Amino acid sequence: MSFPLFSQTEENNGSRDSIVMLLKEYSRTKDGNLPQKAFLIAEQTKIDSVLKKTYFDFGLQSYFNKDTANIKLTERKLHKLFIQTKEPATLAKQYYYKSLFHKVQLRADSAFYYLHKSKNISIQLKDSLEATRRLLSMAAIQFFEKDFLGSEITIIEGLRLVEPLEEVFFTGLLYERLANVLFITERQEEARKNYLKFFELQKRIPKVKLKYEKVRLNLHLAKTYEAEQNYTKAIEYFRKCLLVDSVKVKSTYRYEGALEGFSFSNFMLGNKKLALKGYLEVLKSRQARGHKRGLIFSYSLLGAFYADDNKKKKAIFYAEKALKVAKEIRQSAKTSENLLFLSDLVKGEKGRQYLEARATLNDSLYKRERGLKNQFAKVRYETEKKEIENRLLKQENSRKKLELERQRQQKVIGWLLAGGSLLFIGFGVSIVFNRRKKMIFEAKLQQVAIREKERQQIAKSLHDEVAGDIRMLHLKLATNKHLEEAGKLEVIKENVRNLSHQLSSESFDSVTFKDQVINVVSDFFESNISIKIQEIDAVGWLKINNSIKRTLFLSIRESIQNTHKHAQATVLILEFRETKKAVFLTISDNGKGFDTAIKQKGIGLKNMQERIEEINGVFFIESALDQGTTIHIQIAKYGI
Repeated sequence: MSFPLFSQTEENNGSRDSIVMLLKEYSRTKDGNLPQKAFLIAEQTKIDSVLKKTYFDFGLQSYFNKDTANIKLTERKLHKLFIQTKEPATLAKQYYYKSLFHKVQLRADSAFYYLHKSKNISIQLKDSLEATRRLLSMAAIQFFEKDFLGSEITIIEGLRLVEPLEEVFFTGLLYERLANVLFITERQEEARKNYLKFFELQKRIPKVKLKYEKVRLNLHLAKTYEAEQNYTKAIEYFRKCLLVDSVKVKSTYRYEGALEGFSFSNFMLGNKKLALKGYLEVLKSRQARGHKRGLIFSYSLLGAFYADDNKKKKAIFYAEKALKVAKEIRQSAKTSENLLFLSDLVKGEKGRQYLEARATLNDSLYKRERGLKNQFAKVRYETEKKEIENRLLKQENSRKKLELERQRQQKVIGWLLAGGSLLFIGFGVSIVFNRRKKMIFEAKLQQVAIREKERQQIAKSLHDEVAGDIRMLHLKLATNKHLEEAGKLEVIKENVRNLSHQLSSESFDSVTFKDQVINVVSDFFESNISIKIQEIDAVGWLKINNSIKRTLFLSIRESIQNTHKHAQATVLILEFRETKKAVFLTISDNGKGFDTAIKQKGIGLKNMQERIEEINGVFFIESALDQGTTIHIQIAKYGI
């Protein structure tokens, strides 16, 4: 009996080993065919945990490899997995990899938008650590795009989430990022305090190489003193970094930063010979590593050194090299800095051209920075505004019902408190809590039923009274040969008739839910849309409350009409699913879709969302240009 189980385990372990080997090879060779091979192996195991880890690992490595095709593939795989499992955490990861795709494409606004969506899902799931990771990435984007105030706000939000967890690694990174913002905004004393907080947290991380983290700290502190033009103090801390044994080999980029800072501070104090020696050593190291971003700094500093030494040709030579590399890797700030430097060094027409190019670049940078700051703020504002509005609306809707329910429950709670033991009381409170939720849910369903009855009465009045009066008037006009007016009235009569039909729906006591869905689908048989109904019989509709069925029916009718009018789709699929606690409806089409980051929902979709959320349902839309639209609806059957 145990042999097949052992064999299956052995096979799965072999699959995991193969995936690990492929990941190592992908990291080494950057062969774009390897992720697909790993995904196929993982999918054959049919184990969700293996699938997720494979997608996560290869998606992240694809980002490090700047492999946009495989980042996109990972995002699509996670989307498919989310459709199968309906797990919000998987959707949060999908949004994260979507943000990485936009980040590689240098689309900071889109990357920030999807990080924000991913973070919000993690907060709803109460996964503070995952939300903190997203906030770190958001703060980095804002810092890079010079939205320093926005970056500081984002970091503080992350600290509020993660500090109660007493986690040290990400808390430390947040303090370091905060110190970087304080440094760049010239608040050096505050920056030093936060760098020290970061180091204290680093000391609590197991197996951390503390002497290199001390180099990291001293390098930060040296930079703050350098910014204050306290070059003697800066040299003291730069020297501490350089004296750490093996730092040149084990942490080369920090060694380069320390030697460069040490050399610059000496240059500012007049020790030019020592400064030049350090500059040239750093340049040689960076050239050997091919570190282009570092080379910009080396070339720029050498240009400034030779300009100060009245060696104009050498100064121009290094400034032009710095400009070339800055343009190559899109370092806009350094491009602007070197254009200004060259405009001062080079006289005549060429110097004027450098100055003009700088003015044009700065203008475009200013517009970009301002636009991105506005975009970042808009993403936050719209999300927070919607959350506040929804919260206030729910509070207002629930207040009166809760007050009435509170009065009813007081007697029950009093009886339970007098009942006996603490265990029994705890059990009783649990029952009361669930009952309260159920009664509130039933009250909401009753409201839906009352509103539907009102809709039916309006529809009946439109059909029997308004339409009847219009028919009589139409007959009189036609009899008196007022044919033009009669024709216009006929259009009005038809509109009233259509409106009455839209407002009305059959009673679910006389016509089953399935038949009503089939009836509304049959109205579109002559259109170009093929409508498919899947798993409708898998749901026990007789046990589902009529108000829930009516809400689902109205959602289906609204969706079909929207698809017919706007989506240019050829296929629409209605898929049903039921669990012990909830009923699910997924409505998907292959139409033109729309960008949910830009386009707001129309009134039909908003009404649909409000109806569903009014009865504690969950509603969200996925759509993208040329990729169709999918609406996910989940409604609890008993409100618990």
